[in-house]
Amino acid sequence: MTATITDVRLAAAHEGVAEIVVSLTFENGGRSEVPLDHVAGARLMESCGASQVDDLIGRGWEHVRDALTGAYNNMD
Repeated sequence: MTATITDVRLAAAHEGVAEIVVSLTFENGGRSEVPLDHVAGARLMESCGASQVDDLIGRGWEHVRDALTGAYNNMD
């Protein structure tokens, strides 16, 4: 099943650090919100060639998955 980023917003995380919250909409109409910390958010922006968060809308969920995986695997 594929999903697409249909909404993006910024939110305050711990100690006021910004995070990106993406809304994914699935083919069957289901929706999920995924918060990304600053590391994963930066990876997502870079992988999509996005200069602003609105540029993420319409991108596939695999970009979100890869950003989360990459950020997790590079944790020290």
